[in-house]
Amino acid sequence: MARTRSNRRLDHPREKVLSAALEMIGEQGLSKVTMAALAARLETSGGHLLYYFGTRDGLFLETLRWSEQQYAVERAPLLEAAAAGEGDLASVLELATIYLPVDERDPRWQLWLELWARAPYDADLAAAQRELDQRWHADLLQLLDLLPGLTDREGTSERLRAMWDGFAIAIVNGGGTALRARVVEHTRAVLDAFTSPCP
Repeated sequence: MARTRSNRRLDHPREKVLSAALEMIGEQGLSKVTMAALAARLETSGGHLLYYFGTRDGLFLETLRWSEQQYAVERAPLLEAAAAGEGDLASVLELATIYLPVDERDPRWQLWLELWARAPYDADLAAAQRELDQRWHADLLQLLDLLPGLTDREGTSERLRAMWDGFAIAIVNGGGTALRARVVEHTRAVLDAFTSPCP
């Protein structure tokens, strides 16, 4: 007897499930993505997804972690160059473009906004947020090390990431790709101010 959609085993790799979840979030928005809808797309059952991920929130957190791993791969060449003593302001500006949402529907940033909203009420989510933030902080510090005249690396990283987060919200809320270009210029202006010698 052929298996039906409702009793089919979850025979897809974990990455395929997470990729499908990210795709659906980008298409429909986070609020409309249910375990049942995702299971239908994968031709499995919601029960199998719950078995592997626990809850809808658990699935979304794992989707965000997986997405962040992809972005870590994207910024790896910048860090490899920094480890070799190569890199400059352009490296930090490129990191800013990786950090920011691609557009209003960027699914990764929909997940970030959801995490921020829930973290104050969930210790596990708060810990996950700190862990993911720390990765960006550590990577940015490596690039800031290469900027001559910059003395407060930690503070500069905090300021830049806070600025990028604020602009990311504005991009997702309708600012679009034009705002992304302006963020790069704002980043350049901030770093010029912090690295310029005092008169």
